[in-house]
Order: sequence, then C-alpha cells, then structure tokens
Amino acid sequence: MTDHVTFQTRARTIDHLGREQIADCPTAISELWKNAYDAYARDVALHIFDGELNISAIVDNGHGMNRSEFESKWLVVGTESKTNGFNIPEDDRDGLPERPKQGQKGIGRLSSAALGPLLLLISKRKNSDYVAALIDWRLFENPFLFLSDVQIPVRGFSEKHELSEILPFLFDQMMGNVWGTLTILSERKELRRHGIHLVAKRRKMGLKLRRKRK
Repeated sequence: MTDHVTFQTRARTIDHLGREQIADCPTAISELWKNAYDAYARDVALHIFDGELNISAIVDNGHGMNRSEFESKWLVVGTESKTNGFNIPEDDRDGLPERPKQGQKGIGRLSSAALGPLLLLISKRKNSDYVAALIDWRLFENPFLFLSDVQIPVRGFSEKHELSEILPFLFDQMMGNVWGTLTILSERKELRRHGIHLVAKRRKMGLKLRRKRK
C-alpha cells in the first residue's frame, strides 16, 4: 500500500530564512528599503527613537497592502509576487515608470527580525482600511513548534487613532501563542472583576497591572 505524505515545516524555518540570513542591521534595513522601492515608494525613511525602549520605524509611501494582500502575500513565504513574471499594475506605480525589482527572493520582509524581536506592521492601500499585525520573532526560534502552530494577530481599522485601542488586543492574541487564548481571556475577566486592568507593556513581553481608580 502506498501512502501519500507531505513535507512539514517547523517554525524555525522562518528564523533560518530571515534573521540568520542577515549579516547585520544595515543589511536588514537595506532589504526593507528594497521592499519600499518595489512598492513604488517615492520616499522611505528610518526613524530611531532612543529612550527607555529602543525603537526603530521604517516608513514609506508605497502602494501599501490591504488585509487580504497582507494575508495572501506578505504572510506567504515564496509568493509569486517577487517572481520575474509578476508586474505591478500601473495604478499602483503612482505615475512612476516601471522599476526593476530589487527584492528577488521574497524574504526581505523577514529581515526585520534582525532589528528587534517585536514587529508592529501597519499598512494601507488607497481606498482601503488600515491593516495592523503584531509579530514576535522569538516564537519562531522554538524548535518544537510547527509553522502552522504560530498564530499572527491581525486587525483592520479605519482611522489612525484606533490603533492605540487595538494594540492591547493584538498583544493578547500574540501572547496566546505562549499562554493560550482561553487563559488570557479568563484572567482578564477575573482581574476586571476586581477593578484591575491589563495594560500591554512591550518591554520584555511583560504585563503591567493597573488598578482602576474609584
């Protein structure tokens, strides 16, 4: 009897393709700038914030992604959007002439793991809602997880001010990979009974307890 089996992919594959392939931070930034160029951005900038938390932000004005494109392209390793036969529609070029592709392997997006353990990705396509996702690259260092075991929290929103409201929910969903979603929900409900609210604290993936004043 002949059985049909398939390859299974460990979560560490993302770590191998991303962080471990990047020599240093300048190389990682270069790869992300290539992605901005391929998205027909006219401007791209790197902002570095020194303080209690070390934060860097790469911002560009390329054509962006909607939620569907984020899930079907950005989250798909080896997608055809970087192959030679794929062309950017003219409407997405913002009046610019066709550009030769800089990112050929489709893994430049993973290079952000070399800049820091947490990635907050925000994107928007014209006439579409924003899409936000929160990724902890350290989850992909776990040798016992399969790629399908890691859940990436994604939210769509209409106005920029809504981002601060959805961040705690993205954090909770991301931490569900560690604690389990039901555990987080039950603990949050129990704490609120006692007037205590959970506030996402990005440093060291911790949680800060804040008691609501009466």
